[in-house]
Amino acid sequence: MDKAKILVVDDSGYMRKLLESRLKANNYQVILAEDGKEALSKTESEKPDLVLLDLSMPKMDGFQIAEKLRSHASTRSIPIIFVTARGQEEEIFKATKELDAAAYIIKPFRSEILLDEIKKALEHG
Repeated sequence: MDKAKILVVDDSGYMRKLLESRLKANNYQVILAEDGKEALSKTESEKPDLVLLDLSMPKMDGFQIAEKLRSHASTRSIPIIFVTARGQEEEIFKATKELDAAAYIIKPFRSEILLDEIKKALEHG
């Protein structure tokens, strides 16, 4: 089986590189996007198996990106895991209940937790 393709969406170059190296070390294919517009275009062209999504970004935040992904038939079923420094209860509720995110991980996080959530999301996807 081919390894899953994961789209990492974060406006921080450091965080994109960190996630990319962790994912590649675990044999995932990695696509990077630094903003919402790039994320949506790469989702269309690359058809990722899962999206790791930051909340706080310029132009379009993670919620807006997730809403757009959920509103199109071709991207509706792609699992989304939010990876963000924001941990307000209402944000977690919106992400997991309203936008059906597979998980909500608060930065800083342990790699094992992220990898576990990715594995679970891909198995249930």
